[in-house]
Amino acid sequence: MSDISLVGVNHQVAPVEVRERLAFGPERLPLILAGLQADLAARTGGDAPEIVVLSTCNRTELYVAAGEHAAVDVRSFLASRGGFPADALAPYLYVYRRHEAAHHLLRVAAGLDSLVIGENEILGQVKRAYEIAHAAGTTGPVLSALFRYAAQAGKRVRGETEIGRAALSVATIVVEMAQELLGPLTDRAALLIGAGKMGNIAGQALVRAGLRCVLVANRTFDRAERLAASLGGRAVHFEALAENLRGADIVICSTGAPHVVLHADAVAEVMTGRPDRPLLVTDLAVPRDADPAIAAIPGVRLADIDDLAALVRSHHPLAAAVRDAAEAIVEEELAGFRAWLAARCCVPVIQALRARAEAICEAETGRTLRRLGELSPDQQRAIAAMGRAIANKLLHDPLVNLKEPPPGLSPAEYAELVSTLFGLS
Repeated sequence: MSDISLVGVNHQVAPVEVRERLAFGPERLPLILAGLQADLAARTGGDAPEIVVLSTCNRTELYVAAGEHAAVDVRSFLASRGGFPADALAPYLYVYRRHEAAHHLLRVAAGLDSLVIGENEILGQVKRAYEIAHAAGTTGPVLSALFRYAAQAGKRVRGETEIGRAALSVATIVVEMAQELLGPLTDRAALLIGAGKMGNIAGQALVRAGLRCVLVANRTFDRAERLAASLGGRAVHFEALAENLRGADIVICSTGAPHVVLHADAVAEVMTGRPDRPLLVTDLAVPRDADPAIAAIPGVRLADIDDLAALVRSHHPLAAAVRDAAEAIVEEELAGFRAWLAARCCVPVIQALRARAEAICEAETGRTLRRLGELSPDQQRAIAAMGRAIANKLLHDPLVNLKEPPPGLSPAEYAELVSTLFGLS
């Protein structure tokens, strides 16, 4: 039976320079999932494991339903992918198993493990991660159920607590940072590099804050045009980034490129002609879009995804009562998943135990009836019914307890123990 493992790295344990080397682009993820599944199956010699990869700006997490040693292989896979020696990556990784792994995912989907607590984007990212894995053929009953309960937890937390009404996101924090550096945004201009979801969200937040001008640059020009039109802005060609930097007060980078797209020399050249006009560059991409050397250029403030954390902690502490209410919902959904998992693991054992009891009851009842000699049909039925009743009463407590494993044992381990105890195949 499958054992759930989670191996991950996030903004709480690893800096962005580590996370960006472990990020998975959605376009290559199906092939990576299929390859990893085949590799793990070959190593264990067992059935193909279930795998889902959740990769966002703030985290890369691999969820695996397989044998108990799968986490070791996944750690090696991540180290190899990121180009790390295994011992160099180990301090940044967290590994959870069984219910701890499930609990973590439910908290992630609820927004309780995010850079911005309660942010709305993560629930959609969790759902999308499952959809990609399902389309790639690497999901199965266990992870399907786990991600279903996670989505339910996230939905309930947003609908039943104040977290869901806060509408806070990384984009909100970017606006606050811009206002802190530049003052009112009504006479300011922004350049969005990247026309994906994060660029869209950031652009909308800036426009709501009164920004007068939004320029959108993207490798695919028609996508830049569509986003610019929705924001009342103007699309510019990606090749003309340096030229369009001159009029920008805020630059937001959020492409899916695997390399730097905003170079320090281009920014330095722009700033030589505007020494008294500051520039805010926020890099929301992982891997990073902006050259870290930009931070050393006079008049420029560079903030990557990790730099937003301090602002979040100082400006947006979450009320204890709101957090407690969200955590309570997570616990309820976790209990539902645990009950599902226990029932699933124990169904074959329950069926085998009932079949064994019925076979013994039938054999012993038949032997007794033959010894008793002539009996009426009613008497024979009464004796047979008594045998079944005794068997059912003896089985009642063991069958109930099968669905609630004792502390320290997973449902699979408990089911195997009961199978051994009763000599079931």
